[in-house]
Amino acid sequence: MNGKSHDKQYLADAGKAIDALLPDHHGFILLAVPFKGGDQRVKYISNLKREDAIKVLKEFMITCCSEEDWMKHIY
Repeated sequence: MNGKSHDKQYLADAGKAIDALLPDHHGFILLAVPFKGGDQRVKYISNLKREDAIKVLKEFMITCCSEEDWMKHIY
């Protein structure tokens, strides 16, 4: 199985497992990235529409940045 097919399969399997465990009417976003080497791109799967997932991630980052100083090194 090539890299992209493998990524799609393990993310699809993980997404099904997460979705099965969540209560009704809950969304999820799963981000996956290798620790070292190879393709360093972030891969994701979600049961949200793409634009909704992006909105949720932005809101999450804004909340984290305003409550904590953990991203100070990025600025």
